[in-house]
Amino acid sequence: MNLKHFFLITGLFFLSFHGTAQQLWDGQYNRLGLQAGANRFDIVTNNLPVNPGISWTAGFTTRASFYEDFQFVYGINFYDFKMTMDGREKIELSSPAAEIEYTMIGVQANFFGSYKLYDHYLSVEAGPVLQVNGKMDARQDKEYYYVGNYDVNAIDLEKVGTVNFNLAFGLSGGFETFKFWAQYQYGLNNILGKLNDQGLKEKDGSFPTLKGHMSMISGGIVIFL
Repeated sequence: MNLKHFFLITGLFFLSFHGTAQQLWDGQYNRLGLQAGANRFDIVTNNLPVNPGISWTAGFTTRASFYEDFQFVYGINFYDFKMTMDGREKIELSSPAAEIEYTMIGVQANFFGSYKLYDHYLSVEAGPVLQVNGKMDARQDKEYYYVGNYDVNAIDLEKVGTVNFNLAFGLSGGFETFKFWAQYQYGLNNILGKLNDQGLKEKDGSFPTLKGHMSMISGGIVIFL
């Protein structure tokens, strides 16, 4: 599915879901919010020289009362993921070290259970996240740099998994009209697994079978309408 089409479909789904939720959970608290913040994205792997990067996130969220101190939090968030890999410009291992920048655009749909630790002022939440992302684009002027000590180019590692499932845990605190939030996500599936079908061992016989899981710390502010 084209990523732009997914953005449109998920946006329409979210608005529809929010309208239904207002009917189902018309309780003490049911607010639509706009949120924005920063994320630190990483891929946990022993196979590639990955370094985390920092970029932005923004989206929509709804917090709805369910039962006593329990709430549901669901939303759609758009991400710009950044990371780097250690590499070199030329095939010779003696070539000077260089940092290869990667960027990846993604959208996430989340559905969390939340528990109020202290009224509306402090809550803890956790739940699943569905992530759809594009390829991991290497910086254009470094597409043909070599990654690590391998005879594999940066552009060869762009086609990572595009549908990923994560688990998230977070805290949010503030007031009824705005809250600050912090969250950690860990990917359940192998985001690098698709690269194992790209024939990279034919370019470099020492290239390993890749395994890696995304890891992200994010935080920001949400303003409820």
